[in-house]
Amino acid sequence: MERKRILVIDDEPSIREILAIQLSRMGYEVAIAADGEEGLEAYKKEKPNLILLDLMMPRLDGLSVCQQIRTLEKQSGGRVPILFLTARDTHHDKTSAALSGGDDFVAKPVSMQELRDRVDAVIGKARP
Repeated sequence: MERKRILVIDDEPSIREILAIQLSRMGYEVAIAADGEEGLEAYKKEKPNLILLDLMMPRLDGLSVCQQIRTLEKQSGGRVPILFLTARDTHHDKTSAALSGGDDFVAKPVSMQELRDRVDAVIGKARP
């Protein structure tokens, strides 16, 4: 069975590293991007099964990245689940994430068990 690929888009190097290590231990292939623009390029190249996306990033924020991915998907016909992973945890942030096309929202810091449960749940209900 082919391993599922997760794209982590976060501007904080330590967060990217921790997530890459933990997700690899969970059995996922992991690709990383340091900001929104890099994340869009990686999305096109990597064809991930899930995207973990930070909300606040330089150059291109998470909401814009999510909206642009959803626009690209309308042309390709596919849909990759997007899980926002962010230190911002207001009602407005959650609503904005959902309206931009996000599938789930997790506040940092997150336990590795919760991350595993959320990732498995979102990937499990994703359609190809």
